[in-house]
Amino acid sequence: MSSRLEFRSGSGEGSTQNVQFTEWLARLKTSGSNLLVTGDVPKETSAEFSRTLFGQGQRTRVLALTNPTALGADSHLPVEPNSPDTRIIDRRTEYRATKSDEKTDSAQGVSRETLRSELISVISQYDDQNDGFSPAELRLGIDSVEVLSGGDGIVSFSQFLRGLTAIVRGVHGMAHYHLRVADDDPLVEELSPLFDARIELRKRPGLAEQRWHVPDLGETTHWVKLS
Repeated sequence: MSSRLEFRSGSGEGSTQNVQFTEWLARLKTSGSNLLVTGDVPKETSAEFSRTLFGQGQRTRVLALTNPTALGADSHLPVEPNSPDTRIIDRRTEYRATKSDEKTDSAQGVSRETLRSELISVISQYDDQNDGFSPAELRLGIDSVEVLSGGDGIVSFSQFLRGLTAIVRGVHGMAHYHLRVADDDPLVEELSPLFDARIELRKRPGLAEQRWHVPDLGETTHWVKLS
């Protein structure tokens, strides 16, 4: 996560808001974090940003692919997908979208409980293998949580996500969850309270950008180029 991000209300690199942001980022890396990534952007932009959030150096990386339109694991990761400390959970072929006669969309195929169980199993295996995780060592990414929303209401979906965020925080990991809808979509407002921050993406001709919404600080950063 980049320290070059600055709040819109700040007056420069040394402003109080930006110093607080740097300290807040440092706390997240120590205590664990869950970040919601929003924006109706091309799949290439989502994959590019995942590579940043998965981090460089020695990490334990777990990637869950759920959307059939998502790019392959190699596009989301800064390392080879078959690296020893990397696990791919690919459920893209299990997703099946159908249209009903009532002009509403329904989605079936990816079981939230099955995915949750598999993620817990993988994290537990690495936790035992590594004799515990160092802060920010575990990096988890889910490419498209919107396809997991199902048809049983926001309460059940929120409980599913709340369970995952607790697991990640329990091992001081860092997770990002792509919600590939516009930032003003009602689902974003519903789910944002479950996460430590929301990172909004946008794509303009020749330029992909990010900005952070940080409820703990009551602030939003400037738009900056993805890095």
